[in-house]
Amino acid sequence: MWTEKYRPTSLDEMVGNDEGRAKLLLWLKRWKPGAKAVLLVGPPGTGKTTTVHLASEKLGLHMVELNASDSRTKEKLSKKMGEAIASTSLFGGTSLIFLDEVDGLAGRADYGAIDFIRDAVKRSQSPVVMAANDPDSAEVRKLGSATTKIEFRKPEVSDVEKRLDEIARKEHSSAGKEEIVAIARAANGDLRAAINFLQSGIPASKDEEVTAAEAVNAFFNAHDEKSALRALRSYPGQPREKLRDIFTAVSRSRVHEERKAGALDVLSRADVLMGRMMKGKDWRLLRYMDSMLAVELWKSLGDGGPRYTLDAVPWPLQIRIWNDSKKLKEIAGLTGRRVGISQRGFLVEDMPYLLRLCADREFREELLKSLDLEENYDVFLAKESARATRRQP
Repeated sequence: MWTEKYRPTSLDEMVGNDEGRAKLLLWLKRWKPGAKAVLLVGPPGTGKTTTVHLASEKLGLHMVELNASDSRTKEKLSKKMGEAIASTSLFGGTSLIFLDEVDGLAGRADYGAIDFIRDAVKRSQSPVVMAANDPDSAEVRKLGSATTKIEFRKPEVSDVEKRLDEIARKEHSSAGKEEIVAIARAANGDLRAAINFLQSGIPASKDEEVTAAEAVNAFFNAHDEKSALRALRSYPGQPREKLRDIFTAVSRSRVHEERKAGALDVLSRADVLMGRMMKGKDWRLLRYMDSMLAVELWKSLGDGGPRYTLDAVPWPLQIRIWNDSKKLKEIAGLTGRRVGISQRGFLVEDMPYLLRLCADREFREELLKSLDLEENYDVFLAKESARATRRQP
């Protein structure tokens, strides 16, 4: 794939975030034992991990790389980081400790992990660099006093255009200037997505952003695989929301049961792929999900049969969200962040179950404590729980 073929081999080849890369290099050159760690914060695909790899190569450092979501407890982190932290001959030298996806630490299973990291930074004989996608996560906030934060942002459209033009010339692509500009704009700062658009030859749409329902219905009404893939990529929400909305449309459709069973089998495999991506924070897997759905699901149901409508949202929760949604949205945002899904996804998919659980006073108290919410939310949750219970069979 072109994304792998044209992966940067030096910091100078990277697109965007010049200031962030310069700050990291300067910090590494000036680092001394006892200094704070660096925390790179920014959306997936902005080059955080690549920057750390290339910076370590440039300075001749051996990188010890760990993924926080795979080493979620104090014991696991201590075992994997212990030797690198304790060594006295690493920096000046040879080593850099990189802890990726620190916002993947959440819940009871991570007890003590944050405290261990903060202590390890103080004791480390080699520089510690961390990365996170969500700057507002509780884990990032808890690490604040032990880190120096460097923000990574999506590259400018003009920078993406320039890189696409270079690749198009090297690959003798037939894409013209207007098409390259359209691709750069449609990718919205995601260089990997832009390169995939360019390689696939799928024209990028410059139309206004569509709604979730319009994107899903355009997928089922597509006249060919390319149109189906383009519809999927126009979906405005998160990947998990996209999968959920497509599942809702399929499960409620009146197509023949055999066809529906085949479609649900495709969706189940896509869900497994989504689970692996969420668990390992391996966002590269996203590129395969849309292709799987466009090729396999569209072929089995791409005749306009299924249709997604807003009334698929469970029970009359829509009315509650619209009328007095401030507290519900706040709870959904805080809770969804803990489990790695969007506020909207949690409201639609998980809030009904959370409210039923809130019928138990001890559960409500534990929830309020974990989310650091004020006591007046207890009355609100008790009231909403009673309403949810009355409406459910």
